Amino acid sequence: MTFDLYAGKDGNLDERGNSRPTGSARFNVIADADPNLILRVGAALNLLNIAPRQFHMEARAEGTAAVEALVDCAEAQADLVARKLQQITSVHNVVVAYVMAQAPSHWGSQLDK
Repeated sequence: MTFDLYAGKDGNLDERGNSRPTGSARFNVIADADPNLILRVGAALNLLNIAPRQFHMEARAEGTAAVEALVDCAEAQADLVARKLQQITSVHNVVVAYVMAQAPSHWGSQLDK
C-alpha cells in the first residue's frame, strides 16, 4: 500500500474520512472536594473535543474527591490532558492509564494491498 500524504490515507481514518482514536485513556484524579472541581476537570478533558465514555466523581469524608474518566484519544493527547489536570491547583494526584486499540480484523486485508 502506498502512503499518500495529501489524500490523508494514513490508516487512521474511518470510511467517512474522520480520524480514529488510537486507544483509550483512563484518568484518575485525586483533588480537594471543591465545588468547581467537575468544571475544571471537564475543561481539561474538553481539549480532546470528545465526550468521555465514562465519568465518575466521588466525594470522600476527608475532604477530597476522586474523579475517574475514560476517553478515546491518542496517547500524546492523553499525556497533554494529564499535564493540564496536574496544573489545577486543587489537584493532588493524576494517574493516566493508556490502552492501545486493537485494529479490526478487516484492516489486515486492506493493508496487504
